[in-house]
Amino acid sequence: MITLIGCSIFQEEVENILAGEGRQVEIEWLEVGLHDNLERLESVLKQTFEEKQRQGVKPEGLLFGFGCLPEMKAFAAVRGVRLLSVKNCLAILVGDDELRVLERNRTLVATPGWVRKMWLGRVGTVTGWKRDDYRLNFGRYDQILVLDPGLRPLTDEEIITCYDLVEVPLEIRPCGLEHFRQVLAEFLLVETVRKNC
Repeated sequence: MITLIGCSIFQEEVENILAGEGRQVEIEWLEVGLHDNLERLESVLKQTFEEKQRQGVKPEGLLFGFGCLPEMKAFAAVRGVRLLSVKNCLAILVGDDELRVLERNRTLVATPGWVRKMWLGRVGTVTGWKRDDYRLNFGRYDQILVLDPGLRPLTDEEIITCYDLVEVPLEIRPCGLEHFRQVLAEFLLVETVRKNC
């Protein structure tokens, strides 16, 4: 059994891929948005490692991008655990180079999980932004490109609610999980990668 600690922003995608692989993997999913406060992210990661060790379990990897915390590579190295080979959870879908291309022309790239968990799911919560925060943070974008792997597409109501919140148009674009599967397979040291979900 492989034990990992991961950000739940891409929980649906990871669980979908792993179900198709038949791998025995246990993942401790952490709440989304911890990267909003880097000290809190590092603290929660440390606490989770310590809790797992008290349980007699040694996590073997972090399902986080190496850019989610400036010291993420050092954090993983000190603990002797693997780390994803991409900068963040969006790059895992398409790769760092393709993500840079998609982000041109004042485009913000997201996934259905980002829209649901980071934006809609945290409105008015202690760790979430207030309405004005959304407008301040999204004001510089001309559009939001939602890369949708088709696992649980956004509903019309979610799209409208998100637009009302951020006041930036959303474009939904289908996106396969091939790159995600390849990065995850490399991370888990799987020799063969299945082509389809």
